[in-house]
Amino acid sequence: PPYLARLVLMPRLCEFHRRYPDIELVVGMSDRVVNMVQEAVDCVLRIGELRDSTLIAKRIGVFRTLTCAAPSYIERYGKPERIEDLGRHRAVNYFLARTGRTVDWSFQVDGEIVNLPMKSSLSVNDAEACVSAGLSGFGMIQPPRYMVEPYLDSGELIEVLEPWAPPPMPISIVYQQSRHLSSKVHVFVDWITEVFQGCVLMEKCRGNYPLDQDCRFACEGEMTNGLQEIMERQNLLESAF
Repeated sequence: PPYLARLVLMPRLCEFHRRYPDIELVVGMSDRVVNMVQEAVDCVLRIGELRDSTLIAKRIGVFRTLTCAAPSYIERYGKPERIEDLGRHRAVNYFLARTGRTVDWSFQVDGEIVNLPMKSSLSVNDAEACVSAGLSGFGMIQPPRYMVEPYLDSGELIEVLEPWAPPPMPISIVYQQSRHLSSKVHVFVDWITEVFQGCVLMEKCRGNYPLDQDCRFACEGEMTNGLQEIMERQNLLESAF
């Protein structure tokens, strides 16, 4: 994801180069889901639930998302106080570039994850565009907290529906399964795990989500914003590579 890479990864790349001067990195940043095999990519960062595949995934962090809106939007539509109020509100929706499918919004209600479709004035397929549209008052947004923290502090965005915040989102590094894992990929995986586990943005969000377990879940298809499938199959997180 471009914003996450620029915020967390890019400032630390000089450190990586000093530690491993013989490894050349080629870094691509996009919200598009990459086909690692066809595009000859060694590893990728992915956010959200991971599906079964022949790839290997290592969870390296979790972060919080939230529901928020600009003061101009709240002045026009009012502030939602309950989930039931959402029927009269508008969202800036996110759609998947590959399929065009709009991603439902997620809320935690009485310990359960509830996914709801939202009426929209605008749909985008880029996280930064979604935040920009939210700041402009197009509708409510459900961004990662790390993307909007400065706007929350300045009052340009206001958090709403706090008791029903979306579930935390896992971050995983994914790479191809191989009996002989490339040493350069192994070094990079270990380094980026260290970077994310030491990141303040992730520190706030760890909760009860283990960061030191590996799983054979990796998404070669669509990226979603729910954790239900992962939590239902928690026992599979015990398998190591």
